[in-house]
Amino acid sequence: MNGRMGIELIDILEIAAIAVSGFMIKKYVFLEPDMEERKQRRFYLCSFLVIGAAYFLLQKDVATMAAIFLIALNIWLARKKHRLWVLLLMIPLIGIINGLLAPLLLVPPYLLSFSEKKTMLYQYAVYGGLFLGLILFAVKGKTWRNWFQENMRHRSLRKSESILLCVIGTVMMFFSNELSAQKEAGSLRFAAGDAYGTGLVSFMGISSITVFMMAVTIIVLIMQGNKRSFYHEQVSGMQSGMITLMAEIVENRDDNTGGHIRRTADYVENILKALKKQGVYKDILTDQYMRDMVVAAPLHDIGKIHIPDAVLNKPGRLTEEEFGIMKTHTTAGEELLLRAKAELGESGYLNRAVEMAAFHHEWWNGQGYPYGKRGGEIPLCARVMAVADVFDALTSSRCYKSAIPFEKACTIIREESGTHFDPAVADAFFLAMENTGENDKRMI
Repeated sequence: MNGRMGIELIDILEIAAIAVSGFMIKKYVFLEPDMEERKQRRFYLCSFLVIGAAYFLLQKDVATMAAIFLIALNIWLARKKHRLWVLLLMIPLIGIINGLLAPLLLVPPYLLSFSEKKTMLYQYAVYGGLFLGLILFAVKGKTWRNWFQENMRHRSLRKSESILLCVIGTVMMFFSNELSAQKEAGSLRFAAGDAYGTGLVSFMGISSITVFMMAVTIIVLIMQGNKRSFYHEQVSGMQSGMITLMAEIVENRDDNTGGHIRRTADYVENILKALKKQGVYKDILTDQYMRDMVVAAPLHDIGKIHIPDAVLNKPGRLTEEEFGIMKTHTTAGEELLLRAKAELGESGYLNRAVEMAAFHHEWWNGQGYPYGKRGGEIPLCARVMAVADVFDALTSSRCYKSAIPFEKACTIIREESGTHFDPAVADAFFLAMENTGENDKRMI
């Protein structure tokens, strides 16, 4: 093989490596989604045909730009929103692609003083190793790919991970560009120009290796972190599901409240959205806090498991003594969930569940139970649950009462705003109601 053919083959392998590594990094590191499976396969096929045509009909640089453009286009087509961010995403992505390949291909031959022929043989060996790794991944990695496709398709990078990748990618782009410039200038050889040039290339080489190792380490840590996060979410989901099942068992004991926990969870979610829209309590209402509240809402009456059936299912009005027993479901629920928290560990939704179980019968003016808390002393999650709980109780039929009309229930909520209910939460309730169709008023 003559020198010209060898260089052309190296160029072809380089472009192929950029395209393949780019598609893999965007999926497995940046966690960008693929299109529908059949469309994605067609896109890959068309991409490599376009890249090949660009190389043979035009030149290497055009083919390289085509590969980068097609990676960006793939991300843009697969995304449902935030498509313009693809333009910014491509900066660190290109940096990581070039930063992984350039030091691997260019620095060892320089440091080991390879001749041009040995450098070409070394690069063939690197591309051969990459190609062999790709084959092994295609043949042996099916189980892992299926797991990734099933469990990571709805995940995205955390903000800290995204920032870290952007910084590393940008730095790697700088170093890879400098290395390429040194290569084109001919100074990336053993017989490198003057002392200044040699020192600069040595610095660039060592720095590139350092950044390369940092990037590989960060990529591995991110992928392992995603896996750990997935298993953590699985365990948290199982915990949440088991405790929610307990809440449903408790509800099934109570003949009076069929569907109560499902409806109140819906009310809570919609009130939270309205509060968020109004910009109220924005220092508290983070996305995580809201998710935890919706998960925890079904647990607010879990303490009723300690209430005797004779009291829980009494068809008439409770006596003062019986009502005193019924009121203990708040402290009983608090104690039960605190024990669960001690066993299962710290959890946002369990923190919210404890507060909602304990305080959802407290009043804004301090006249509620069990602790007589008032105003801001009552956790926000309990104040939201108070409105949802009372509204559902008013509009639901019980064995000892009929459901009251929707409009009358709203009048009661409005009249008790500032006494029973947090005025801001009551306002959010009515905002949620205004945004709901007439046929769905019961569900806000």
